[in-house]
Amino acid sequence: MILRSVTRHVSDQNWFAVGIDFIIVIVGVFIGIQVANLNEARLEAQEEVLLVERIRADFERIEEDAERSLAYHQARAAELRILVRSLRRGSLADEDRQAVERALFLGPAFQTSADNSGTFSELLSSGRANLLRDKVLLNELVSYEDFLERFDVALAYYVDMAFGVQQAFTSRFEYDIEANFFTDDLQLILDPPAIASYDFDAMVADTAFHNAAEQLVFVHSLFSMWRLRISDRVERIQQMLADRSA
Repeated sequence: MILRSVTRHVSDQNWFAVGIDFIIVIVGVFIGIQVANLNEARLEAQEEVLLVERIRADFERIEEDAERSLAYHQARAAELRILVRSLRRGSLADEDRQAVERALFLGPAFQTSADNSGTFSELLSSGRANLLRDKVLLNELVSYEDFLERFDVALAYYVDMAFGVQQAFTSRFEYDIEANFFTDDLQLILDPPAIASYDFDAMVADTAFHNAAEQLVFVHSLFSMWRLRISDRVERIQQMLADRSA
């Protein structure tokens, strides 16, 4: 219809009318683009709300895993310290026996956790992270991902350290292979720990065992420090997510 109008006005040499027709076309195109942009922005805003909710759910799960892993490694470090103090003293007090046996049972063992947000990792890999319009939150999430990469390097280092002393550490006791290691809901049984027999006097006399126990204290203590730093970052992100919904 506009084309017929323009053609007629050109034939009539009505240049003013031709100009009006072109203005109408340009305004129509501009309005169409603006409507499309507004619709796209509305859809992106809706998608952002869903993404933030998924990220919030991810970090609730991450927080639970992080706290569980931190508590595990802090407990192992505390029990291993009791073992080392008992070795240095040359005697095992009755009140320390279960803690020492738990240290023997789980001294070289790590508890892993799923620290990544699957939703945010997907956004990064797909190049769609800018859907998060809150750039402060986006930068914090990117910083968290970078920190986890460094944490993975530290984890590999500490696991290697624990593995390196495992033979010296486990040579002075036996596991009770007939014991139930887990409850029906797959919780680790720690009281009593599944230790069959050990010669504490032989442990006291074994320098390599002393060194292995001391290194494991070091490993679990430093690993706990990393886990604390993860928990601090998770808490900060959760607070930012909570502020968005307030």
